[in-house]
Amino acid sequence: SAVTGPLALAANIASTPVIAWGATASALSDRVTYPTLSRSIISDSVFADGVLASISAMGWTRIAILNVNDAWGNGFVQDATASARKVGVEVVIAVGFDLEDRSQMKSAMRQLAMSGVRITLTVTFDTDLAALASMADSFGMLGNGYAWISALDMGFNEVVASSPEPERTRALLAGWLVCTSNLLFGERGTRFDSVRRGEPLHHLNHSGLQGLISDDVYSEIQNGECDTYCATIYDAMWTTAIALARLKLGADGSVD
Repeated sequence: SAVTGPLALAANIASTPVIAWGATASALSDRVTYPTLSRSIISDSVFADGVLASISAMGWTRIAILNVNDAWGNGFVQDATASARKVGVEVVIAVGFDLEDRSQMKSAMRQLAMSGVRITLTVTFDTDLAALASMADSFGMLGNGYAWISALDMGFNEVVASSPEPERTRALLAGWLVCTSNLLFGERGTRFDSVRRGEPLHHLNHSGLQGLISDDVYSEIQNGECDTYCATIYDAMWTTAIALARLKLGADGSVD
């Protein structure tokens, strides 16, 4: 999202269409600002409804949000706040920090600790995960009635493996919850729909089920069949190909 927005603004100068396959920030849906931008992936406003429905289903009514300061993170805070109002959840405090800025991260964590809120939704990348967990621990915010939920499927195993203290990092991340949007398509989508049709949204967001879906997805990735965004990339590429096929060249070589 942070890259797609400026790119789409620049492309608009020449009336050039842009098709994004992984940019989810809701602000990119603004047709006045981004008239030539289209997407093959859902916006965060849809995803945020699912995240907050899950939080509400757990009986949590007051949350904090910790986010990275970029188009995706700041936009998701707005979407999550709007979604929270729909389900009676109060966003008590939202604090942000610049990517990988440990000083800002520590200041944000201190504000969360002072707020007294025990449920925190993180809108951050996995490059900050180990540091976040360590700082949360130093402020006494892991365990003891605290809960952390990530709005991104972060690579926990990769974070642990790359940590200078892998066992400590693994212990700190134990129990960290994940709400993520897994793309279900093809045979996997048909199978899921036939088994889970009609179930309440929060029933489809528990960790065990997400784990089974993730295993299904990652087995395809490991076999070289797919990657996390292959469905949206596929749609974007075919949309581009179809559009190009419909272009007509004038006698002077200009595009009609």
